[in-house]
Amino acid sequence: MSDAKKQIADIIKIGIKTEIEGQKFYSALAQKIANPEARKKIEALATDEVSHERRLRDLYKEHLGGEPGDLPAEGLAIFKDAFGDAPLDEADKFRLLELAIEAERLTARHYKKGEDMCDNPKSRKVFAELVAEEDGHFNMLMAEREGLRGNIHWFTYDDSAMLED
Repeated sequence: MSDAKKQIADIIKIGIKTEIEGQKFYSALAQKIANPEARKKIEALATDEVSHERRLRDLYKEHLGGEPGDLPAEGLAIFKDAFGDAPLDEADKFRLLELAIEAERLTARHYKKGEDMCDNPKSRKVFAELVAEEDGHFNMLMAEREGLRGNIHWFTYDDSAMLED
């Protein structure tokens, strides 16, 4: 396997593991949220992470052939030890929201590396779609954070995205 293919394989494997960690994080977080609308949004993020994992596995099969095999012990390790069993207090809500925002930003940048490295147009497209979806998650979480702070109309989805900074 060429160095470029090995790097893409690593990006995909780390991405798969990160999406699995994200699924667990968002599912656990949703169980701790009392507000039904907020819980629904977080559950949707968990569902999206499942879809991302599946798409990455499909990308691996198509681009590299076969199954990804052994995954790394950790993905981007963003959610490691995020929270325990205690109910969330206000400080925890903001800390976990900030963690989720950072996770979406870092994951989008991770997939952008794959997009930039890939010479296969179909694979580049999958990476680009994942970047856009992670960027959308970032924007939604930022809006939630600002809404909790009382800043309801702080941005629109047409404004610049996190990858443009």
